[in-house]
Amino acid sequence: MWRAEPGYHLSEEGWATVNTMKKRTGEEYELSPIHLWSPLQRQLVANGQTKGTPQQWIGTIRNLQKKGVTAVEIEWSNVIPELEKCPAHPLLIDELLAFLKRDPPCELVLQRHVTDDYLPLVRYEKQPRPTELPPLVVRRGRREARLLHYADRSFGLCIWLHVEVDPGLFGRNRYWSLSVPRGRKKLASHPVERCFASAQEAMAYGRALVERMAQRLATEGFVGQTRSLNHFTRYVLPGGENYTEWLITAPHLPVQYFGPHFDIPNIVAHVRSTERTTPVAARLLVLEEIQSDWNQELRAAIQEARKIRPIDDAAGDVFDWDDDLLLPPFNPYLDHWLEAALRMMLLLAASRGFSGIAWLPGGLHAERFPWANADGLKAFYDRIVPAAVAKLVKSWGAQLDEAQFPTLSRQFEVQRLAGTKKWKVVHRESGRVGDEEFFDQDAAEAFRRSKEVLVLEKINAVYLSDAMRDDIRQHGLPYLGAVGLRQVASHVQQQANTHCAS
Repeated sequence: MWRAEPGYHLSEEGWATVNTMKKRTGEEYELSPIHLWSPLQRQLVANGQTKGTPQQWIGTIRNLQKKGVTAVEIEWSNVIPELEKCPAHPLLIDELLAFLKRDPPCELVLQRHVTDDYLPLVRYEKQPRPTELPPLVVRRGRREARLLHYADRSFGLCIWLHVEVDPGLFGRNRYWSLSVPRGRKKLASHPVERCFASAQEAMAYGRALVERMAQRLATEGFVGQTRSLNHFTRYVLPGGENYTEWLITAPHLPVQYFGPHFDIPNIVAHVRSTERTTPVAARLLVLEEIQSDWNQELRAAIQEARKIRPIDDAAGDVFDWDDDLLLPPFNPYLDHWLEAALRMMLLLAASRGFSGIAWLPGGLHAERFPWANADGLKAFYDRIVPAAVAKLVKSWGAQLDEAQFPTLSRQFEVQRLAGTKKWKVVHRESGRVGDEEFFDQDAAEAFRRSKEVLVLEKINAVYLSDAMRDDIRQHGLPYLGAVGLRQVASHVQQQANTHCAS
């Protein structure tokens, strides 16, 4: 383990020219030079210790929690278990840093979505918990129950849970299988009759089959739902420029998670943004949406797992329907993803010379997504996000403010006519339905916007002073732990104290 390796530094200009594109089945993602830094690595260097035994280094690392290093980063770095395995001879700081810099699990990478191509979307839906066992079948001389656990509507992929009823030497055997009831010929070149140790493995194999066959499916007219990678432009507030989908990923985690929106693993958070200019010429990075599919799903799974009950006395001892299947893999940002996303966006805004950042209110999100929990959206964007931003910018002595920019009114909305594939434009207050009918939602949305009028939207914002922007550019931000009082804030406080004294 402890082998010092030569390091290298790649400037932001270097990132712009070296291997910035990552491609996967029609998708392209551009790596950004913007990145957050590790408090553990920096505090180890700042500590001044250059040599020590493994036990001495363990004590030093634990004491660094008093200087802003989080227990989360220490735990996920796996450095203490590795040190405990080492012989008692002294280790140099360079050896310790070489280990920590080799694929650090907590490191975050900012990527930008850069394509309009279409990609087949495989979205598994968990099937309802059965109330009773189905008829038993005999496979390989053993009786087993076969239950549909997950299914994908687009390509007909089915994930089956097999549970042997009669206990064997090691208990009841459980495994999962994949089936393709329709479209089997399109996947014939790849074996589908396989056994998997978990539902996740079976679902991942199904996604891989569709991914391998994506081009052939498209050219041969396979019928299945697809989605545009820029599909979410429909929800952008009118008037913005340079709509971008930012993906904040943890590429070095020892686990993999694929969310429903993008085809790259381990997206800790994604932020949809636009650029807007206020009437006083302040250029703002506006956060249209901040979301973490991974941690939202993980939290929901944890809550659901606590409520699990056996389906009945007869079947409860045969199988546990939710046996370790609900939980996506854990990650270091379960309780810190919003902080990390805001820090990345603040660093992005400072690096690109924006006057500040702003975010849309919860009421607007509730209008956009009427099927979602309106109270939850309002609590998140009107209370949780402002509190997190205020805590972050307090390090520079900055405070929450407001911003105004021109956009379109929202007097109308697009609704689908019940029982049809047609769309209508409806007046929100009166409920009056227009005469025009559309067979495409985007066309209906374009017509809706043509009926709106120009208005000024007022939202929460934070403005960056020149000193704050320069400080962030020069010193960056940590991906975990406290930001701490920055030198800019000290100057602001000194000026305030001088003003009060005079």
